[in-house]
Amino acid sequence: MRLSVKSLISYLLLPILLVVSSLTANAASGKGVLIITSYNPDTQSMASTLSSFVDEYEKHGGNSDAIVVESLNCLAYSEAKTWKERMGAILSKHMGDATPGIVVVLGQEAWSAFLSQDNPEFRKLPVLCGMVSRNTILTPPDSVSLDTWMPVSMDVMKDFPDFNIVGGYVYQYRLFENIALAKKLFPFMRELVFLSDNSFGGVSMQAMVKSEMKKYPEYSFSFLDGRVESLVEVSHRISNLSPHCVLLCGTWRVGPSDDFVLKSTTYVLRDANPVLPAFSVSSIGLGHWALGGYIPDYHNLGEGLARQSLEYLQSGGKAAIGLRLVGNKYVFDSQRIDMLEVDESLLPEGTEIINRTPTLWDEYENEIIAVGLVILCLLGSLVVSAIYIRRIRKYRNMLEEQSRELAKAKDAAEQASAMKTNFIQNINHEIRTPLNAIVGFAQVFANANTGPMKKYASIIERNSNDLLKLIGDVVELSNLDAGDFKDTPQPVVMSELCRVALRQVESKINDDVEFVLIPPVDDRPRLMYRHMVELVVVNLLHNAFKFTISGTVTLHCDVLPGEKKMRVSVTDTGYGIPADKHEVIFERFTKLDEFKQGGGLGLAICRAVAKRIDATVTIDPDYTTGSKFIFIFPLLD
Repeated sequence: MRLSVKSLISYLLLPILLVVSSLTANAASGKGVLIITSYNPDTQSMASTLSSFVDEYEKHGGNSDAIVVESLNCLAYSEAKTWKERMGAILSKHMGDATPGIVVVLGQEAWSAFLSQDNPEFRKLPVLCGMVSRNTILTPPDSVSLDTWMPVSMDVMKDFPDFNIVGGYVYQYRLFENIALAKKLFPFMRELVFLSDNSFGGVSMQAMVKSEMKKYPEYSFSFLDGRVESLVEVSHRISNLSPHCVLLCGTWRVGPSDDFVLKSTTYVLRDANPVLPAFSVSSIGLGHWALGGYIPDYHNLGEGLARQSLEYLQSGGKAAIGLRLVGNKYVFDSQRIDMLEVDESLLPEGTEIINRTPTLWDEYENEIIAVGLVILCLLGSLVVSAIYIRRIRKYRNMLEEQSRELAKAKDAAEQASAMKTNFIQNINHEIRTPLNAIVGFAQVFANANTGPMKKYASIIERNSNDLLKLIGDVVELSNLDAGDFKDTPQPVVMSELCRVALRQVESKINDDVEFVLIPPVDDRPRLMYRHMVELVVVNLLHNAFKFTISGTVTLHCDVLPGEKKMRVSVTDTGYGIPADKHEVIFERFTKLDEFKQGGGLGLAICRAVAKRIDATVTIDPDYTTGSKFIFIFPLLD
């Protein structure tokens, strides 16, 4: 049967498409690929290989329309005598103008049928093989009985020089390594039994074993042949095998009547003699029966065959590709190792162990990792929390210590403040009394004398008044700091308050200075803090008269329209204050003229008093003929 691979909708439909009558596909004449399959029972493996072949062929620039698939449709070993003829018929269809550029043979049955061809033209065809054994047999002649036929095992790599085998992949069923392994693990071994079924592959393996057994004269060889023995018979013979016997498993898939046996039948054979050491040559029985074995590393060969095909075609048939051996590997069953009490250290290095009882880690790896991460996070959180708790305790202790120190400092400061206040009050009393006496006698002395003596008396009186003013400022500032400055609102006529303030600073008025009082338009009594307002006005007038040699000092009072506030401005024609000093002069002990008498406390007192009654004291920056202080305070009525 011939099919274009492009017409294979899915490899799952391949068995149906291969059974129907032959169809012709468009292939490039003399340049295409002819794939001939056995269509053996392992259809899934065959279909997967074909699919990989086509994908890889297209991937590297090949035209999949030039690929033609043919099948021998090998259903059973009983029709093996017809395979050679079927192969010849397929090859004949593709000779002449339709001769393919390369032939790819897949499967042991098709490969043996191809190697059995006598036509020299067929033998010249460049051919690749895959899914085949290195040791093979030719198809049986018509004259033999298939039940007793004993063919000769042949080596593909040595015994077919007249065939144009350009490449491919072959499996090796290594009897030597398996026997050596059995001898190492079971030194008591004296007898070897080989198990094969009623299939072409089984007969091929049996032929290989019979060829190789001549190399081991020290062992007794016998065969369990599925061609002539049923499952029951084979099981019975296995149960009676001697304790010095080792079983080599070849194949077990087809029974004497060409019926496919179930995989579970190998369990029956195992249970017939559970302690019998069994080694697998081809992977049959691995996982439940065989202890292990040295077996081919089966894998999909489609991609490799596609690359070899393209390499050969693109080189014009000149590429030297050659047959490649598929590697083998040691595979052992952990459960059978335990049952047969085999020392695992005796196994070859790199052995693959299957059916090993999963450890807690193998079974719950993700869960263990997740739990471990959670535990690490919790531990990390605990560590971080412990660090922060320790720091918090440290800082809390530091804060408590600082609080205690601050409390002590506060107590000390309060004590110092109280001592300062008491000291100032005592000094005020002790100094004021003699100063008042000095001022009084100076006035008497000045009134009773004329000439120079009167002048000296006036000087004494003026300086004594300055000293009394300084002491009064210190006391007032001390009271403000201590919060002891008491004042209660009372009705005040603003013009009267201004005259009282003027009388307190008369000693500072120079003869060339004119005082101007502008009272409020509505000069009725207003509710205010009389003493505090008077204190501010007195200090502002005192400053104005002190720094004005000639000119005028104007005291202007008015009520701000729409607001319950009184504005008092003191304007002079004195020295003036630089703009960059407008705020500095309100600081304590600040003096712009060091030669002028005073302690630099008057304006500081004004600012402190204003703050106590929610008022403001500022300098008018637009007035430049002298100084203009503006005092705005709330009216409480």
